[in-house]
Amino acid sequence: MGLFKGWLEKLFAGNGGNSADAPISHTAKPQDEEKHFKVVRVQPTPNPDAFQFIMSGPVIAAGTTKTFESAEDAKDDLLAEALFAIFGVENVFLKENFVTVTKSKVVGWHTLMEPIGETIEEHLRFIATAKTQNAPKPEIDPVLAEFNKEDFVNCTDEQKTKVIEALLDVAVRPALSNDGGGLDIIGIEGNVVKIHYQGACGSCPSSTTGTLNYIENFLKEAIHPDLVVQAN
Repeated sequence: MGLFKGWLEKLFAGNGGNSADAPISHTAKPQDEEKHFKVVRVQPTPNPDAFQFIMSGPVIAAGTTKTFESAEDAKDDLLAEALFAIFGVENVFLKENFVTVTKSKVVGWHTLMEPIGETIEEHLRFIATAKTQNAPKPEIDPVLAEFNKEDFVNCTDEQKTKVIEALLDVAVRPALSNDGGGLDIIGIEGNVVKIHYQGACGSCPSSTTGTLNYIENFLKEAIHPDLVVQAN
């Protein structure tokens, strides 16, 4: 735990909340399921109640994510159960080489950071299979290549969803991922697109204001001016 405690000392030593500037390997291979990961950096997100724990290698199969939004969701998952056993943990999100943990506003990070880091290092194992939510796409998505803006109003809800998913993959999800979060489309009803934020985005104040407005304005311009985006 020496490395992780070192990041804690730097993180809470009056450095303005910035993460340590340790290099992270982007060529790391998935670790053996029987080997423990190490926290190599602790990084703040735009959501003050969420931190990214950058790990020593990929934590989940490429193109997939995993979210636990409650202790009920965490059942039968060793890591998630252990994290939700820590008072104040409200959300756990895994993607690429990081674990984002979101806490309750009533608990301070100074009491949570070390037990969360220790728990992740003790229980995290590489997840080889998970729901594919943001699978890698070709440089030009075939869905977008074939899409005509004028035809959108006549598309089925399934076709509309595919187009919006492809646009979000290109223009929105990468930025959310960098901030420790993501989003799902949970349904389309008429001109209303319903989304659900993941990870750090779930309780981030900007998600319900600036980010939501950006997504809505982007989709209005790219697809149809009457579209409305709602976050659930």
